[in-house]
Amino acid sequence: MLEVLAGGIQATIQDVGRPGYLATGMPPSGPADRFALGIANLLVANDPGGPYLVGRRPGAAGIEVLLSGLRLRVLAETAIAVTGADLSPALNGQPLPMWQSLRVGPGDEVAFGQARSGARAYLAVAGGIDVPLFAGSRATNVRAFVGGVEGRALKPGDRLGSFPPSRPAREVEGRRLRPDLLPAFGARWRVRVVLGPQDDLFLPESIETFLTHDWRLSPTSDRMGCRYIGPPLAFRPRPAYLVEQAGADPSNIVDDTIPVGGIQVPGGVEPIVLHVDGPSLGGYAKIATVISADLGQVGQTRPGQITNFAAVSTDEAVEALRALEGSIAETSIITP
Repeated sequence: MLEVLAGGIQATIQDVGRPGYLATGMPPSGPADRFALGIANLLVANDPGGPYLVGRRPGAAGIEVLLSGLRLRVLAETAIAVTGADLSPALNGQPLPMWQSLRVGPGDEVAFGQARSGARAYLAVAGGIDVPLFAGSRATNVRAFVGGVEGRALKPGDRLGSFPPSRPAREVEGRRLRPDLLPAFGARWRVRVVLGPQDDLFLPESIETFLTHDWRLSPTSDRMGCRYIGPPLAFRPRPAYLVEQAGADPSNIVDDTIPVGGIQVPGGVEPIVLHVDGPSLGGYAKIATVISADLGQVGQTRPGQITNFAAVSTDEAVEALRALEGSIAETSIITP
């Protein structure tokens, strides 16, 4: 069991999420970085769940920590693992090693300080955090007020129970990720996209600009949408049917489903990547869609950092997701 001493900027309970409900307007939620949460769970011998965005196994729930400030007190012996962004994690005031499992006991304190790299860290607890299911998942969506602890971010005084662990803490202590699989968190990100579904509404030179420009992440970004600052993107002459059915604004379309990772460009001003808490329907043209395997790259980008988008085929996108899911496996873990 854990007690929240400080909630930080935002800390939420997340598992792999609740795919399959977009038709009802409910986004999947889940981790902004699937790999980091999946590995954290494996390190403490939890079910990592999956596959991402299509699976029916939500896996064990952990804590997603945005940037800094979360402080927790351990109330019972357990095993934990911290992965993802380096937010200067500490155990009892001393640096806490990441990407490996640790045994902790009553009275120990875990804290997240200054963000050194990346944006979101993940903390897994042996057994997984015990909060109620909503639509088959424990993932928090703070805009919809569902999942996690009362559908909100963690706050001081919250007490988080856990399910019985699959193995004692002493048996999982010291498990770590293979060094060759450790992700790099830099100041510049390369994010792969599949063009469309409305890339045909943009001028060819705008497509080129989108794929060659340095895009800076705006501070007005969150788990719903990540806004990028850069040059305007122009549209082709407006088809008559769109003028009649969707209005004169060149970025408007007849309301259309939005895939997770879809990139809208309202008014041609700033591309917005709709992330795991994003809407299911919208009336703006989507120039491209971030491939599922690279949503974690978007989720780990800090405001002000640079992103370059690179176009790939749907086949390449599928293979990348298979590779991601394949890496979240026991074969990626080194045991002591």
